[in-house]
Amino acid sequence: MGIFDIFRRQTVNPVTAAGAETDGTGLAGRLAAMPRWMLMILGAFFAAILYWGVIGSLLSDTRADLTVRPGTTVLPPGGSVAVATAAMLLDQALDKGWTPNDSLLRPTGLLEDMPAFQRGQHSAISAFVTSFDQGVGGDPELSEAADALKTPPDRGWLHGDFPFIGGSAESRYRDAIEALARYNRAVAESAAPGEGDARELRLALLGLSAALAEEAGAVDRMIDESRVGSADAQFNEVRGAAYAAAMLMRGLREDFGTTIGQRQLAATWAETTEALDAVAGKRPAFGVGRQDLVEQGYFLMRARESLRTLAAGLAR
Repeated sequence: MGIFDIFRRQTVNPVTAAGAETDGTGLAGRLAAMPRWMLMILGAFFAAILYWGVIGSLLSDTRADLTVRPGTTVLPPGGSVAVATAAMLLDQALDKGWTPNDSLLRPTGLLEDMPAFQRGQHSAISAFVTSFDQGVGGDPELSEAADALKTPPDRGWLHGDFPFIGGSAESRYRDAIEALARYNRAVAESAAPGEGDARELRLALLGLSAALAEEAGAVDRMIDESRVGSADAQFNEVRGAAYAAAMLMRGLREDFGTTIGQRQLAATWAETTEALDAVAGKRPAFGVGRQDLVEQGYFLMRARESLRTLAAGLAR
């Protein structure tokens, strides 16, 4: 066989190649050959991935920024930093988009982490506001905020309570923010705004401790039952509660600095905040494993023990 014969065997005929590309064996050809109903199903499938998968993931936000501070809208000079922090956290969560009550029509409707994180935030904030209201003796504005925060996080504008429409979680939490801001303005404008007593602080800490105890119980059950595969949502709910509690502890530290110093509780206070920061800041990159749950449970236990120590010190 001569070299020219070899060349003729390995040379591709351009006419034959062009025909092969259009004979239906290529991707475009195969798609063109598909029935229209199958193309519609494929289009809907990829649109669903884009809408709920890609866009939903981009909108998911479970960051715990421990450096933010309330603005003057909710924290006038002389107002309570802790109360302003509660209002600020609620406002930030609502501005990002309240997801626990999202329907499937929204791209965040299939998310688990962000709704869980916001439920945890709500749990700690609601417990704090209710307890703080009890401590100050039932202030009208705080009582209004506490009542608004009793609205379940997953309540939408359509619900089972009469009149069955309106009063969604978002609208009720906006009412709570406004009530908290009015309370702080009243405190700032009072004749002699000053630091509250140890009883107010103790009740606020007990409220936070109770909220964290509920979350800790859920984590313990998940570890005992080895349900790690469904742990992401619970893990982030605990993170949300710890984040809100850590921020509220910072606010209470400013509001009750003298009382904390007089009772020699500054070191324990710092330990509590550090443990809560550790829970809030933990974000596993590749899903939640058993070790993540154990670590979270450990720091949560430390925070709860420190809160009990603080409450006992304030009871003296």
